[in-house]
Amino acid sequence: MQKPLKIGFIMFTEVGLKTQYLNWRTALTPNTGISPVWIAISWWEEGGNIEKLPLLPNGIKARLRGQAQLRQGLANAPFDALFIGSNMVYVGQNQLVKQPYFITTDVTPKQLHAFGDLYNKLPSRFAMVEAKKDRERKAYYQGAHCLFPWSHWAAQSMVEDYGVNPNKIEVIPPGIDITKWSVPQRNHEGTTHVLFVGGDFYRKGGDLLLEWAKQTSKRDWKLHLVTRDRVVPPNPNVTIHNGLSPNDPELLRLYQQAHVFALPTRGDCYSLAGIEAMATGLPVILSRTGGTGDIIKDGETGYLIGAGDGKALWERLDTLIENPKQRIAMGCAARQDAENRYDASKNVLKTVQVMRERLGAER
Repeated sequence: MQKPLKIGFIMFTEVGLKTQYLNWRTALTPNTGISPVWIAISWWEEGGNIEKLPLLPNGIKARLRGQAQLRQGLANAPFDALFIGSNMVYVGQNQLVKQPYFITTDVTPKQLHAFGDLYNKLPSRFAMVEAKKDRERKAYYQGAHCLFPWSHWAAQSMVEDYGVNPNKIEVIPPGIDITKWSVPQRNHEGTTHVLFVGGDFYRKGGDLLLEWAKQTSKRDWKLHLVTRDRVVPPNPNVTIHNGLSPNDPELLRLYQQAHVFALPTRGDCYSLAGIEAMATGLPVILSRTGGTGDIIKDGETGYLIGAGDGKALWERLDTLIENPKQRIAMGCAARQDAENRYDASKNVLKTVQVMRERLGAER
């Protein structure tokens, strides 16, 4: 029997990364041969001393808290390896050289910068500062034993922008808990429920769905918008849901109630929400942006549209509302594809096996 590997998992808990973190904790069972040390970076501790510091901007407090959480976790060294769930250099090079490390991410910094104001992640205005950061990022990516980008889009940037050897890259998306996101018995007669899930309402294209809701001539539909933003519904057919967290039971209920999932995002690196919709047997309308092109098989498990393309959104949405049989067929294909490609328990095992192989090659 192989000796369990002591792996320090540096996992971030904002937005979609929190879903990745929770799913890894669920999927990484004892029989995987890993002894995990979870280093969760939340950027905030309610009532903490750092958070009580007066006159200090919240952004600086968050960075200080994150650094404190990282130091506390790394105090559990030595590790057989580190597994870092981030595209940025949060761990100093002095710490990284102490043991092998692996990286999983949905985006590289250059790709994030290319989205501009949509993510509010712009490069430094000072060329020397940005050049230094770029050197650090290249060292970070090139020094990894193996990188696990979520998509082929992110993998391409690692090679072209950061000089990573393609042999060190394995495209493995994190996946979801397939057993939790199950297919319910749906009644496709009567009201068609359309679901949108996007914390950043504008970036995710929620306003395009509002425009459709105001102007469509279709009848007997309901639009459910899950977001952290405060939005005013334009008519009684639209319901806004605030305050739902990843894997929330109420969020799961909304997926199971829905007949169509629509995310006409203007900019995205990936879409775990789209995969969750597939797993619950929904046809998915998703913008082709970032790595999302890997997710949907256009015309089979849903539709891929141009980023922020309202006209295409309306056409695809009206088509699915009018054709229950097509919704059912696409939803069945989506569920099967989710089981084949996005089962977190399978993808975690695949990732662990690659890590063992890469580490074993040196022993």
